[in-house]
Amino acid sequence: MIRGSAISLGVRLLDLPSRYGFHLLIAAALGVVETGNFYIVFSTMVALAGFGRLGIDQALTRQLAMDVASGQYGAVRPAIRRALWHVFLASAAISILLAGGAALFANDILRKPALVVPLMLGALSFVPQNLGAAMAGALAGLQRVGFSQMIYSWLWPAIFCVAATPLAATGRLTVANTLVLTAASFTVAAIVGAVLLRRSLREVPHRGAHDTAAEPGYAAVLGLLKSGLSLFSLELTKLLITSAPAIVLGIVASSRETGLFALAWRLALVVNILISGVTGMAAPRFASLYARQDIAALERSAAQAIGLVLCLALPVTLGMLIVPQFLLGLFGHGFDDGASALRVLALGQITAACFTAMPELLGMTAHTRALMRVNAASVVVLLAGLAVLAPMGGSTGASVAASLAIAVNGAAAAWAARRLLGVSPFTVLWRWTAGRLVKR
Repeated sequence: MIRGSAISLGVRLLDLPSRYGFHLLIAAALGVVETGNFYIVFSTMVALAGFGRLGIDQALTRQLAMDVASGQYGAVRPAIRRALWHVFLASAAISILLAGGAALFANDILRKPALVVPLMLGALSFVPQNLGAAMAGALAGLQRVGFSQMIYSWLWPAIFCVAATPLAATGRLTVANTLVLTAASFTVAAIVGAVLLRRSLREVPHRGAHDTAAEPGYAAVLGLLKSGLSLFSLELTKLLITSAPAIVLGIVASSRETGLFALAWRLALVVNILISGVTGMAAPRFASLYARQDIAALERSAAQAIGLVLCLALPVTLGMLIVPQFLLGLFGHGFDDGASALRVLALGQITAACFTAMPELLGMTAHTRALMRVNAASVVVLLAGLAVLAPMGGSTGASVAASLAIAVNGAAAAWAARRLLGVSPFTVLWRWTAGRLVKR
Protein backbone atom coordinates (compact mmCIF):
# COMPACT_ATOMS: atom_id res chain seq x y z
CA MET A 1 0.00 0.00 0.00
CA ILE A 2 2.69 2.52 1.01
CA ARG A 3 4.97 1.55 -1.88
CA GLY A 4 2.12 1.92 -4.37
CA SER A 5 1.02 5.21 -2.81
CA ALA A 6 4.56 6.54 -3.08
CA ILE A 7 4.50 5.84 -6.81
CA SER A 8 1.08 7.46 -7.15
CA LEU A 9 2.22 10.48 -5.13
CA GLY A 10 5.35 10.81 -7.22
CA VAL A 11 3.19 11.06 -10.30
CA ARG A 12 0.75 13.47 -8.64
CA LEU A 13 3.59 15.72 -7.49
CA LEU A 14 4.07 16.50 -11.16
CA ASP A 15 0.79 18.35 -10.59
CA LEU A 16 2.66 21.04 -8.66
CA PRO A 17 4.64 22.59 -11.53
CA SER A 18 1.94 21.90 -14.15
CA ARG A 19 -1.30 22.77 -12.32
CA TYR A 20 0.22 25.67 -10.38
CA GLY A 21 1.95 26.84 -13.52
CA PHE A 22 -1.55 26.93 -15.01
CA HIS A 23 -2.90 29.06 -12.14
CA LEU A 24 0.21 31.27 -12.01
CA LEU A 25 0.08 32.01 -15.74
CA ILE A 26 -3.57 32.98 -15.51
CA ALA A 27 -3.14 35.14 -12.41
CA ALA A 28 -0.03 36.91 -13.72
CA ALA A 29 -1.46 37.54 -17.20
CA LEU A 30 -5.06 38.46 -16.36
CA GLY A 31 -4.88 40.35 -13.04
CA VAL A 32 -7.26 40.04 -10.08
CA VAL A 33 -10.52 41.07 -11.80
CA GLU A 34 -10.11 39.08 -15.03
CA THR A 35 -8.82 36.14 -13.01
CA GLY A 36 -12.07 36.30 -11.07
CA ASN A 37 -14.04 36.26 -14.34
CA PHE A 38 -12.07 33.26 -15.60
CA TYR A 39 -12.64 31.28 -12.41
CA ILE A 40 -16.37 31.99 -12.47
CA VAL A 41 -16.46 30.28 -15.89
CA PHE A 42 -13.96 27.59 -14.93
CA SER A 43 -15.84 26.75 -11.73
CA THR A 44 -19.06 26.45 -13.72
CA MET A 45 -17.27 24.07 -16.08
CA VAL A 46 -15.95 22.00 -13.18
CA ALA A 47 -19.40 21.75 -11.59
CA LEU A 48 -21.16 20.75 -14.82
CA ALA A 49 -18.43 18.36 -16.02
CA GLY A 50 -19.42 15.86 -13.33
CA PHE A 51 -22.87 15.54 -14.90
CA GLY A 52 -21.17 14.40 -18.10
CA ARG A 53 -19.46 11.56 -16.24
CA LEU A 54 -22.20 10.63 -13.75
CA GLY A 55 -19.59 8.79 -11.69
CA ILE A 56 -19.09 6.23 -14.47
CA ASP A 57 -15.31 6.71 -14.40
CA GLN A 58 -15.20 5.70 -10.72
CA ALA A 59 -17.70 2.89 -11.26
CA LEU A 60 -15.44 1.62 -14.03
CA THR A 61 -12.45 1.65 -11.67
CA ARG A 62 -14.35 -0.43 -9.15
CA GLN A 63 -15.80 -2.83 -11.75
CA LEU A 64 -12.50 -3.50 -13.51
CA ALA A 65 -10.62 -3.97 -10.22
CA MET A 66 -13.18 -6.55 -9.11
CA ASP A 67 -13.25 -8.30 -12.50
CA VAL A 68 -9.47 -8.60 -12.63
CA ALA A 69 -9.26 -9.71 -8.97
CA SER A 70 -11.82 -12.47 -9.61
CA GLY A 71 -10.34 -13.56 -12.97
CA GLN A 72 -13.34 -12.46 -15.07
CA TYR A 73 -11.25 -10.97 -17.87
CA GLY A 74 -13.94 -11.36 -20.51
CA ALA A 75 -15.99 -8.60 -18.89
CA VAL A 76 -13.22 -5.97 -19.01
CA ARG A 77 -13.41 -4.73 -22.60
CA PRO A 78 -17.22 -4.60 -22.90
CA ALA A 79 -17.39 -2.59 -19.66
CA ILE A 80 -14.90 -0.04 -21.00
CA ARG A 81 -16.77 0.32 -24.30
CA ARG A 82 -20.10 0.85 -22.55
CA ALA A 83 -18.61 3.40 -20.17
CA LEU A 84 -16.98 5.48 -22.91
CA TRP A 85 -20.14 5.54 -25.00
CA HIS A 86 -22.36 6.74 -22.16
CA VAL A 87 -19.83 9.34 -21.01
CA PHE A 88 -19.71 10.69 -24.57
CA LEU A 89 -23.50 10.99 -24.80
CA ALA A 90 -23.88 12.65 -21.39
CA SER A 91 -20.99 15.06 -22.01
CA ALA A 92 -22.34 16.11 -25.40
CA ALA A 93 -25.71 16.86 -23.77
CA ILE A 94 -24.05 19.00 -21.07
CA SER A 95 -22.04 20.90 -23.71
CA ILE A 96 -25.20 21.75 -25.62
CA LEU A 97 -26.95 22.78 -22.40
CA LEU A 98 -24.18 25.20 -21.34
CA ALA A 99 -23.73 26.68 -24.82
CA GLY A 100 -27.48 27.19 -25.20
CA GLY A 101 -27.99 28.63 -21.71
CA ALA A 102 -24.86 30.80 -21.57
CA ALA A 103 -26.69 34.06 -22.30
CA LEU A 104 -29.39 33.40 -19.71
CA PHE A 105 -26.87 32.40 -17.03
CA ALA A 106 -24.48 35.30 -17.67
CA ASN A 107 -27.13 38.02 -18.05
CA ASP A 108 -29.84 37.05 -15.57
CA ILE A 109 -28.04 35.08 -12.85
CA LEU A 110 -24.43 36.28 -12.80
CA ARG A 111 -25.34 39.74 -14.12
CA LYS A 112 -22.07 39.75 -16.04
CA PRO A 113 -22.91 39.98 -19.78
CA ALA A 114 -19.24 39.87 -20.76
CA LEU A 115 -19.14 36.19 -19.72
CA VAL A 116 -21.59 34.96 -22.40
CA VAL A 117 -18.90 34.09 -24.96
CA PRO A 118 -16.46 32.63 -22.37
CA LEU A 119 -19.22 30.33 -21.09
CA MET A 120 -19.87 29.13 -24.63
CA LEU A 121 -16.17 28.47 -25.14
CA GLY A 122 -16.08 26.59 -21.84
CA ALA A 123 -18.62 24.11 -23.27
CA LEU A 124 -15.95 22.88 -25.71
CA SER A 125 -14.07 21.12 -22.90
CA PHE A 126 -16.70 18.69 -21.64
CA VAL A 127 -16.43 15.84 -24.17
CA PRO A 128 -12.60 15.50 -24.21
CA GLN A 129 -12.32 16.15 -20.47
CA ASN A 130 -14.82 13.47 -19.51
CA LEU A 131 -13.66 10.88 -22.04
CA GLY A 132 -10.15 11.35 -20.66
CA ALA A 133 -11.49 10.89 -17.12
CA ALA A 134 -13.26 7.65 -18.13
CA MET A 135 -10.04 6.31 -19.62
CA ALA A 136 -8.19 7.32 -16.45
CA GLY A 137 -10.78 5.42 -14.42
CA ALA A 138 -10.22 2.33 -16.58
CA LEU A 139 -6.45 2.61 -16.16
CA ALA A 140 -6.86 2.80 -12.37
CA GLY A 141 -9.04 -0.32 -12.39
CA LEU A 142 -6.31 -2.13 -14.33
CA GLN A 143 -3.82 -1.04 -11.61
CA ARG A 144 -2.08 1.44 -13.95
CA VAL A 145 -2.33 4.08 -11.24
CA GLY A 146 0.55 6.24 -12.45
CA PHE A 147 -0.91 6.55 -15.94
CA SER A 148 -4.36 7.12 -14.46
CA GLN A 149 -3.16 9.99 -12.29
CA MET A 150 -1.35 11.50 -15.26
CA ILE A 151 -4.53 11.67 -17.34
CA TYR A 152 -6.72 12.72 -14.41
CA SER A 153 -4.48 15.44 -13.07
CA TRP A 154 -1.26 16.84 -14.45
CA LEU A 155 -1.03 16.19 -18.19
CA TRP A 156 -3.62 18.68 -19.41
CA PRO A 157 -2.31 21.66 -17.35
CA ALA A 158 1.23 20.81 -18.44
CA ILE A 159 0.12 20.97 -22.08
CA PHE A 160 -1.68 24.24 -21.35
CA CYS A 161 1.44 25.79 -19.81
CA VAL A 162 3.55 24.91 -22.85
CA ALA A 163 0.98 26.41 -25.23
CA ALA A 164 0.06 29.49 -23.15
CA THR A 165 3.50 30.68 -22.02
CA PRO A 166 4.29 32.51 -25.30
CA LEU A 167 0.91 34.27 -25.18
CA ALA A 168 1.38 35.26 -21.54
CA ALA A 169 4.89 36.55 -22.23
CA THR A 170 3.61 38.85 -24.98
CA GLY A 171 0.51 40.01 -23.10
CA ARG A 172 -1.94 38.27 -25.46
CA LEU A 173 -3.46 35.81 -22.99
CA THR A 174 -7.16 36.60 -22.49
CA VAL A 175 -10.08 34.82 -20.83
CA ALA A 176 -11.34 33.64 -24.23
CA ASN A 177 -8.12 32.15 -25.59
CA THR A 178 -7.36 30.67 -22.16
CA LEU A 179 -10.60 28.65 -22.40
CA VAL A 180 -9.84 27.56 -25.97
CA LEU A 181 -6.38 26.37 -24.93
CA THR A 182 -7.94 24.52 -21.98
CA ALA A 183 -10.25 22.60 -24.34
CA ALA A 184 -7.33 21.77 -26.64
CA SER A 185 -5.26 20.55 -23.68
CA PHE A 186 -8.05 18.22 -22.55
CA THR A 187 -8.28 16.85 -26.10
CA VAL A 188 -4.58 15.99 -26.27
CA ALA A 189 -4.71 14.39 -22.80
CA ALA A 190 -7.69 12.24 -23.87
CA ILE A 191 -5.81 11.03 -26.94
CA VAL A 192 -2.81 10.08 -24.78
CA GLY A 193 -5.18 8.28 -22.39
CA ALA A 194 -6.65 6.27 -25.27
CA VAL A 195 -3.19 5.17 -26.40
CA LEU A 196 -2.16 4.14 -22.86
CA LEU A 197 -5.42 2.26 -22.28
CA ARG A 198 -5.03 0.37 -25.54
CA ARG A 199 -1.50 -0.65 -24.56
CA SER A 200 -2.58 -1.72 -21.09
CA LEU A 201 -5.37 -3.90 -22.48
CA ARG A 202 -2.83 -5.95 -24.44
CA GLU A 203 -1.80 -7.54 -21.14
CA VAL A 204 -5.37 -8.49 -20.21
CA PRO A 205 -6.59 -11.86 -21.59
CA HIS A 206 -9.73 -11.79 -23.69
CA ARG A 207 -11.18 -14.68 -21.71
CA GLY A 208 -10.64 -15.83 -18.13
CA ALA A 209 -10.95 -19.19 -16.40
CA HIS A 210 -13.59 -17.76 -14.05
CA ASP A 211 -15.71 -15.94 -16.65
CA THR A 212 -19.43 -16.23 -16.07
CA ALA A 213 -22.21 -15.89 -18.61
CA ALA A 214 -22.25 -12.37 -20.01
CA GLU A 215 -24.99 -10.08 -18.77
CA PRO A 216 -27.43 -8.76 -21.36
CA GLY A 217 -26.27 -5.40 -22.69
CA TYR A 218 -29.05 -3.38 -21.07
CA ALA A 219 -28.51 -5.08 -17.69
CA ALA A 220 -24.78 -4.36 -17.77
CA VAL A 221 -25.46 -0.73 -18.72
CA LEU A 222 -27.98 -0.31 -15.89
CA GLY A 223 -25.55 -1.89 -13.42
CA LEU A 224 -22.77 0.48 -14.45
CA LEU A 225 -25.08 3.49 -14.31
CA LYS A 226 -26.48 2.48 -10.92
CA SER A 227 -23.01 2.09 -9.47
CA GLY A 228 -21.87 5.26 -11.19
CA LEU A 229 -24.75 7.36 -9.90
CA SER A 230 -24.06 6.20 -6.34
CA LEU A 231 -20.40 7.12 -6.65
CA PHE A 232 -21.40 10.30 -8.48
CA SER A 233 -22.81 11.62 -5.22
CA LEU A 234 -19.24 11.59 -3.90
CA GLU A 235 -17.88 13.25 -7.00
CA LEU A 236 -20.68 15.81 -7.05
CA THR A 237 -19.92 16.70 -3.43
CA LYS A 238 -16.25 17.24 -4.30
CA LEU A 239 -17.16 19.25 -7.38
CA LEU A 240 -19.55 21.46 -5.43
CA ILE A 241 -17.02 22.05 -2.64
CA THR A 242 -14.46 22.96 -5.29
CA SER A 243 -16.61 25.11 -7.55
CA ALA A 244 -19.76 26.32 -5.77
CA PRO A 245 -18.00 28.96 -3.59
CA ALA A 246 -16.58 30.75 -6.65
CA ILE A 247 -19.92 30.57 -8.47
CA VAL A 248 -21.82 31.92 -5.44
CA LEU A 249 -19.26 34.68 -4.97
CA GLY A 250 -19.66 35.52 -8.66
CA ILE A 251 -23.37 36.06 -7.99
CA VAL A 252 -23.29 37.87 -4.60
CA ALA A 253 -19.87 39.58 -4.68
CA SER A 254 -17.44 41.28 -7.04
CA SER A 255 -15.09 39.61 -9.52
CA ARG A 256 -12.20 40.81 -7.34
CA GLU A 257 -13.55 38.96 -4.29
CA THR A 258 -14.03 35.86 -6.46
CA GLY A 259 -10.44 36.13 -7.69
CA LEU A 260 -9.09 36.36 -4.12
CA PHE A 261 -10.97 33.23 -3.08
CA ALA A 262 -10.08 31.33 -6.26
CA LEU A 263 -6.33 31.77 -5.82
CA ALA A 264 -6.42 31.02 -2.08
CA TRP A 265 -8.45 27.88 -2.80
CA ARG A 266 -6.08 26.73 -5.54
CA LEU A 267 -3.15 27.18 -3.20
CA ALA A 268 -4.88 25.24 -0.41
CA LEU A 269 -5.59 22.43 -2.87
CA VAL A 270 -1.90 21.53 -2.81
CA VAL A 271 -2.95 19.29 0.08
CA ASN A 272 -5.67 17.79 -2.10
CA ILE A 273 -2.96 16.65 -4.52
CA LEU A 274 -1.51 14.56 -1.71
CA ILE A 275 -4.93 13.25 -0.68
CA SER A 276 -6.03 12.34 -4.19
CA GLY A 277 -2.66 10.79 -5.00
CA VAL A 278 -2.94 8.35 -2.10
CA THR A 279 -6.67 7.85 -2.66
CA GLY A 280 -6.03 7.00 -6.32
CA MET A 281 -3.91 4.07 -5.16
CA ALA A 282 -6.15 3.11 -2.25
CA ALA A 283 -9.54 3.05 -4.02
CA PRO A 284 -8.95 0.10 -6.39
CA ARG A 285 -7.16 -1.71 -3.55
CA PHE A 286 -10.21 -1.26 -1.33
CA ALA A 287 -12.39 -2.83 -4.04
CA SER A 288 -10.05 -5.81 -4.44
CA LEU A 289 -9.74 -6.45 -0.69
CA TYR A 290 -13.48 -6.18 -0.17
CA ALA A 291 -14.08 -8.64 -3.02
CA ARG A 292 -11.86 -11.09 -1.07
CA GLN A 293 -13.56 -10.13 2.25
CA ASP A 294 -10.16 -9.31 3.80
CA ILE A 295 -11.45 -6.71 6.27
CA ALA A 296 -8.26 -6.68 8.37
CA ALA A 297 -6.17 -5.75 5.34
CA LEU A 298 -8.81 -3.19 4.37
CA GLU A 299 -8.47 -1.52 7.76
CA ARG A 300 -4.67 -1.51 7.55
CA SER A 301 -4.75 0.01 4.07
CA ALA A 302 -7.10 2.79 5.22
CA ALA A 303 -4.83 3.53 8.21
CA GLN A 304 -1.74 3.64 5.99
CA ALA A 305 -3.46 6.08 3.62
CA ILE A 306 -4.37 8.48 6.44
CA GLY A 307 -0.97 8.26 8.11
CA LEU A 308 0.93 8.87 4.90
CA VAL A 309 -1.10 11.94 3.94
CA LEU A 310 -0.90 13.44 7.44
CA CYS A 311 2.89 13.16 7.48
CA LEU A 312 3.10 14.98 4.15
CA ALA A 313 0.28 17.50 4.62
CA LEU A 314 1.08 18.97 8.04
CA PRO A 315 4.24 20.87 6.98
CA VAL A 316 2.43 22.28 3.93
CA THR A 317 -0.60 23.50 5.89
CA LEU A 318 1.60 25.01 8.59
CA GLY A 319 3.18 27.18 5.92
CA MET A 320 -0.26 28.35 4.80
CA LEU A 321 -1.21 29.21 8.38
CA ILE A 322 2.03 31.07 9.20
CA VAL A 323 2.92 32.97 5.99
CA PRO A 324 -0.25 33.18 3.84
CA GLN A 325 0.49 36.71 2.57
CA PHE A 326 3.87 35.64 1.23
CA LEU A 327 2.48 32.57 -0.54
CA LEU A 328 -0.39 34.46 -2.18
CA GLY A 329 1.89 37.31 -3.13
CA LEU A 330 3.78 34.92 -5.39
CA PHE A 331 0.78 34.98 -7.76
CA GLY A 332 0.95 38.73 -8.24
CA HIS A 333 0.04 42.10 -6.75
CA GLY A 334 -3.21 42.26 -4.77
CA PHE A 335 -3.70 38.54 -4.18
CA ASP A 336 -2.23 38.70 -0.65
CA ASP A 337 -5.54 40.25 0.48
CA GLY A 338 -6.88 36.70 0.53
CA ALA A 339 -4.66 35.68 3.48
CA SER A 340 -7.52 35.13 5.94
CA ALA A 341 -9.35 32.94 3.41
CA LEU A 342 -6.21 30.86 2.93
CA ARG A 343 -5.83 30.29 6.68
CA VAL A 344 -9.41 29.03 6.95
CA LEU A 345 -8.99 26.79 3.90
CA ALA A 346 -5.74 25.38 5.33
CA LEU A 347 -7.61 24.27 8.46
CA GLY A 348 -10.17 22.58 6.24
CA GLN A 349 -7.43 20.74 4.36
CA ILE A 350 -5.93 19.45 7.62
CA THR A 351 -9.34 18.00 8.41
CA ALA A 352 -9.54 16.47 4.94
CA ALA A 353 -6.14 14.83 5.46
CA CYS A 354 -7.38 13.25 8.71
CA PHE A 355 -10.13 11.48 6.77
CA THR A 356 -8.19 10.54 3.64
CA ALA A 357 -10.05 8.03 1.42
CA MET A 358 -12.87 7.48 3.93
CA PRO A 359 -15.67 8.38 1.47
CA GLU A 360 -13.98 6.26 -1.22
CA LEU A 361 -13.82 3.36 1.24
CA LEU A 362 -17.62 3.37 1.43
CA GLY A 363 -18.01 3.65 -2.33
CA MET A 364 -15.57 0.87 -3.17
CA THR A 365 -17.13 -1.54 -0.63
CA ALA A 366 -20.69 -1.33 -2.01
CA HIS A 367 -22.02 0.86 0.83
CA THR A 368 -23.26 3.41 -1.65
CA ARG A 369 -26.49 4.31 0.19
CA ALA A 370 -24.53 5.36 3.25
CA LEU A 371 -22.18 7.31 1.00
CA MET A 372 -25.09 9.13 -0.61
CA ARG A 373 -26.45 10.13 2.82
CA VAL A 374 -23.03 11.40 3.88
CA ASN A 375 -22.67 13.42 0.70
CA ALA A 376 -26.19 14.84 0.96
CA ALA A 377 -25.43 16.11 4.47
CA SER A 378 -22.18 17.68 3.24
CA VAL A 379 -23.90 19.45 0.35
CA VAL A 380 -26.59 20.84 2.68
CA VAL A 381 -23.89 22.21 5.00
CA LEU A 382 -22.01 23.71 2.05
CA LEU A 383 -24.98 25.42 0.41
CA ALA A 384 -26.43 26.67 3.71
CA GLY A 385 -23.02 28.00 4.73
CA LEU A 386 -22.52 29.77 1.41
CA ALA A 387 -26.01 31.28 1.52
CA VAL A 388 -25.35 32.77 4.96
CA LEU A 389 -21.61 33.46 5.00
CA ALA A 390 -20.65 34.44 1.44
CA PRO A 391 -22.78 37.63 1.28
CA MET A 392 -21.51 38.74 4.71
CA GLY A 393 -17.90 37.58 4.66
CA GLY A 394 -16.95 37.48 0.99
CA SER A 395 -14.00 35.21 0.27
CA THR A 396 -13.44 34.42 3.97
CA GLY A 397 -17.09 33.48 4.49
CA ALA A 398 -16.99 31.19 1.45
CA SER A 399 -13.84 29.58 2.85
CA VAL A 400 -15.56 28.83 6.17
CA ALA A 401 -18.49 27.19 4.34
CA ALA A 402 -16.18 25.03 2.21
CA SER A 403 -14.09 23.93 5.22
CA LEU A 404 -17.17 23.01 7.24
CA ALA A 405 -18.48 20.88 4.37
CA ILE A 406 -15.12 19.09 4.10
CA ALA A 407 -15.12 18.33 7.82
CA VAL A 408 -18.68 16.99 7.77
CA ASN A 409 -17.99 14.80 4.73
CA GLY A 410 -14.88 13.18 6.17
CA ALA A 411 -16.12 12.69 9.73
CA ALA A 412 -19.48 11.25 8.65
CA ALA A 413 -17.80 8.85 6.21
CA ALA A 414 -15.39 7.62 8.91
CA TRP A 415 -18.28 7.03 11.31
CA ALA A 416 -20.23 5.12 8.64
CA ALA A 417 -17.20 2.96 7.83
CA ARG A 418 -16.82 2.02 11.48
CA ARG A 419 -20.53 1.22 11.84
CA LEU A 420 -20.99 -0.74 8.60
CA LEU A 421 -17.60 -2.39 8.10
CA GLY A 422 -16.14 -2.47 11.59
CA VAL A 423 -13.18 -0.58 10.16
CA SER A 424 -11.41 1.87 12.48
CA PRO A 425 -8.23 3.10 10.78
CA PHE A 426 -7.60 5.69 13.49
CA THR A 427 -7.29 2.93 16.12
CA VAL A 428 -4.81 1.03 13.95
CA LEU A 429 -2.84 4.21 13.27
CA TRP A 430 -2.75 5.14 16.96
CA ARG A 431 -1.57 1.67 18.00
CA TRP A 432 1.15 1.70 15.37
CA THR A 433 2.32 5.20 16.37
CA ALA A 434 2.27 4.37 20.10
CA GLY A 435 4.16 1.15 19.45
CA ARG A 436 6.88 2.98 17.56
CA LEU A 437 7.22 5.56 20.35
CA VAL A 438 7.49 2.83 23.01
CA LYS A 439 10.22 1.06 21.03
CA ARG A 440 12.19 4.28 20.76
